[in-house]
Amino acid sequence: MEKILNAQGLGVAGRQNELIELALTYKFKGVEVDMEDLVGRHDAMGKGFACQFLQSAKIELGTFRLPVSIGAAENDYAKFESNIATIVSLCEALHGNRCYVLIETSSDTKFEENLELHRIRLHSLGQTLAQNQIQLGLALQPVGAHEKEHAFVQTADQMLSLIETVNQPNVGLALDTWQWLASGGTAEQLAQMKPEQVTELRLADVCEKADTNDLKSADRVFPGAQSESVSVAVFNQLQSAGYDGSVSIATDVSTFSGVHRDDQVARISRLLDRLMANEDLNDPAPATPVESENSEEPAAGDSSSDAAATDQAADENVESVATAE
Repeated sequence: MEKILNAQGLGVAGRQNELIELALTYKFKGVEVDMEDLVGRHDAMGKGFACQFLQSAKIELGTFRLPVSIGAAENDYAKFESNIATIVSLCEALHGNRCYVLIETSSDTKFEENLELHRIRLHSLGQTLAQNQIQLGLALQPVGAHEKEHAFVQTADQMLSLIETVNQPNVGLALDTWQWLASGGTAEQLAQMKPEQVTELRLADVCEKADTNDLKSADRVFPGAQSESVSVAVFNQLQSAGYDGSVSIATDVSTFSGVHRDDQVARISRLLDRLMANEDLNDPAPATPVESENSEEPAAGDSSSDAAATDQAADENVESVATAE
């Protein structure tokens, strides 16, 4: 499996170079990238400029969210389609082979009409991405307080039906175990899925003290932190079945209240290493510490520092271009 670092739960709202430095220090293979930002850099300064900070750090594009709603109005969706070639080109340069899209929970369009629109667009998008060996994951999201008139994909069953309706081999489930359970899904359903149907895996459990009728993001807990861990069971089942895609931890900012960011990422890295090594997470024996570079002065030409400097300069250059325009 590929150990991926994403910003979820880290409170990282700033530069991607911060995420890259953390990934390098704690030995992740890839990071989740803000593709909208990357496309903006590409359009402003070119492909080489957009890719240079990831390439200099030798960190892969682990995954990214497609910056579009599949149910968007025709003009908005056409604008997204005009960027697909750029997105594919960036994926090729950065060794990216997976992405995901959030599926809307409601719409102003009736369910049947919206379902057909999603089927057509997702099938076509999947075919385009498949030509470049890119998987497309469909991701559940929480039902909001202000939903539109017509409900759409709000449950795990509805998501499985949508994937089946799209009927495209490289279109599958971007599985967040917490969101799956929050949407009424079960571990038994996941046990019946083939590993190739899961495009990426994000692990978190539902806090056993949570109100299951009113779940909040703060009710996410670490895999294995409770006696009964659905996320660990799902991980073990998929690993045994031959799943070899990306895996990450899907925490909430509240998970690390008062904890230094480096300690957060170190814990995530150790947990993923132990899972992939089939260690018992209930074993109190400490895991081998993750090598940290924080206490050392960065060497000349160090890729982590270079990536940070490059990205800071990148931001300044993009801002300069925007100002000039």
